[in-house]
Amino acid sequence: MEVLRLGSKRPPRVKVRFTGDEEEGREAWVPPSELRVPWERADRWLAEERRREELAAATPLRDAPERRAVDIVFDACPWDELASVGFSRHDDGVLYIHDVTAFAEALEESTEFLTGDPLAAVHDDGSAEAPWPVTLACARKGATLHAEQVMAEVEREDQRARKEAIYGSYTPGRGKREGHHFSPEVCAQVDREFKPARDLVRQWCGTQAGEAYAELRVLRAEVVRLGRIVEQAVGMLRQAGREKGATKLEAQFEIPVAEFRRMQPPG
Repeated sequence: MEVLRLGSKRPPRVKVRFTGDEEEGREAWVPPSELRVPWERADRWLAEERRREELAAATPLRDAPERRAVDIVFDACPWDELASVGFSRHDDGVLYIHDVTAFAEALEESTEFLTGDPLAAVHDDGSAEAPWPVTLACARKGATLHAEQVMAEVEREDQRARKEAIYGSYTPGRGKREGHHFSPEVCAQVDREFKPARDLVRQWCGTQAGEAYAELRVLRAEVVRLGRIVEQAVGMLRQAGREKGATKLEAQFEIPVAEFRRMQPPG
């Protein structure tokens, strides 16, 4: 199509004349978003569109356990400045790498691990895009490298699901719209759909990591329990006017009393 005139009203419009044989001579006002690129760049633009479609084609459906598991791992791992995963219907599951070298180092892998797929595209600024198989490989590697953080995220989701299965959940409304309460039955049904993803993440973290995290939770809970006992004892000594004894007891425990509650496992 040929651009005839730019509109002066809102929303923006462009007046064009169609030049194709089937609509030759027809004129129309169209949104600027419909004018993708100048004709001389059309082939390059179409090739890039096809590549993007292929990038997202291998991604499983959003409700697939693997797809949900990847989101859990990426939310838990310290990768915000290094990489992100596409979420829209056009790029769902596509891995956007902001710095190939830095992300490879964070994964303890070579850059080939990120860019070796035929559909991966590396840009001049050091960023890259990669398809679902690379996204999945990074999530599985991250689950092993950051097992404690990932397991903590899974545990938080487990505890939230258990709570909502008893009490339900409430979503606040926006503006003047009222919020909505979801019944425990609905929450339990939803969790039955999401639980396989959390179970899959546990597998990625490994049996040893899961057992170690469970043991760590028990130890932290015990430290918190002992800390509260010490806190009570210190308080009783101070109330009795035995400040020296209270200070000595607190110092012998080595961990400041104020730190006990921060060590409590998530829940």
